[in-house]
Amino acid sequence: MSGLGVDKRAFQNIHLNNNELIHIEWITPLVNESLVQYAKRLFEQIQPEDDYYLIGVSFGGMIATEFAKIKTPKKLFLISTIKGKKELSGLYKYGSKLNIQRILPTRIMRTANPFTRYLFGVKLPADKLLLKTVLKETNPSFLKWALNAIANWENITPIEGITIHGSKDKVFPLPENTNYVIENGGHFMVVTQGKEISAILEKELD
Repeated sequence: MSGLGVDKRAFQNIHLNNNELIHIEWITPLVNESLVQYAKRLFEQIQPEDDYYLIGVSFGGMIATEFAKIKTPKKLFLISTIKGKKELSGLYKYGSKLNIQRILPTRIMRTANPFTRYLFGVKLPADKLLLKTVLKETNPSFLKWALNAIANWENITPIEGITIHGSKDKVFPLPENTNYVIENGGHFMVVTQGKEISAILEKELD
């Protein structure tokens, strides 16, 4: 599962030998639907097999965490994400208390500019272009809903997963006890450092 507003292009640089990546598409959220409720509804539509592996990136990692509560995967990979509200950064945590996510103009987060490029950690022209395209195509209603759902996610259930995080992630700062730290990795590292992440996934799958 890719990050907020991102489709399968998030995994364009992830290459796994002898394994097929099946991308889970987002569905339209219901009015006032919580992240937990949304994840359950999405899970019911997907119905993964008993013997399944699960990869979640950023917002997709939170949904993957809720999937794992319903049916435990053989292995859960959490990339550039958090496992609960305690890992939310201070800015997001206090901003959510003020409901900033409800009044924040979505056009700010849907435009490629120096701030969003800094936030996602992209530097190469090709990565900047992909980020620009992805942000532009993000559904503003889905973005608004998701930001509020993240702010109100109350998960406190310990979930066993293999965590992969960038040392310079500005969206979700590096959590403690991360299994694999990608040096100089930003929030968009699934694209910018796909080769390193692929090697970790291959190692764990083997």
